Amino acid sequence: MTSVSVSEEPRATGRFSELLKFEGRLALREPTGLGMGIGVPTGLLVVFGLIGIFSPGKVPGTNLTVIELYIPTLIVIAFAFLGILVLPQTLVRYREIGWLRRVSVTPVHPSRLLAAQSIINLLLAVASMLIIMLGGELIFGASINVDIPYFVLSVVLSIAVLFSLGLVVAALIPSQSVATGVCGGLVFLMMFLAGLWVPPETVGGTLATIMYYSPAGASVQALVYSSFNSAPPYTALATMAVYTFIFAYLATRYFRWE
Repeated sequence: MTSVSVSEEPRATGRFSELLKFEGRLALREPTGLGMGIGVPTGLLVVFGLIGIFSPGKVPGTNLTVIELYIPTLIVIAFAFLGILVLPQTLVRYREIGWLRRVSVTPVHPSRLLAAQSIINLLLAVASMLIIMLGGELIFGASINVDIPYFVLSVVLSIAVLFSLGLVVAALIPSQSVATGVCGGLVFLMMFLAGLWVPPETVGGTLATIMYYSPAGASVQALVYSSFNSAPPYTALATMAVYTFIFAYLATRYFRWE
């Protein structure tokens, strides 16, 4: 029994690496992830960077410039595009065309296909984050002073909460046509809750509370603090952790392979 399990493991690992390479090639041929997860946030970085150039100085009520204030928001938006738009639409398409079912009869379990897709989008998320941070610093003069442990924790929780929300969408949405509308609507909602158009500090009241305690709003809070050498509010970290647990449970409970 032991010899069988030991010999099968390398072959399983090899099959997964081949699957990962295959999915990576598909991602480059149909570069939705590159366009949405990297292109759109990079474009927004240029927009807010130019706004900062023409409006120098600190944003009223903060110690941050325009570009410094929006870098965490743009990072969260990149995660949202990849986790809530690209990932679920890909999985729904695979299920609709029967690809998940066909994979299930091969030695590679469908869960490995899900893992491969998650890894590809995770790599895109990290690349987008680095582009936004380095571009903000080197091109637009942002002064970022990262608190590394809290920043890493904030990034991990941000990706976890937004990607797990995307998996819930993939679990519940029946078709590509429905997924397109639902995913697009959710992304725009997350962009609003992240404060892209109206920062929560300026609206106040119940709406600000909703924004702060949304998945995107809590992610932005945590990244704003940890990007500038401060401990993020524990309420933001706890909010992301609770959402992740709930979304992961729902995705596991309702995900269908066919």
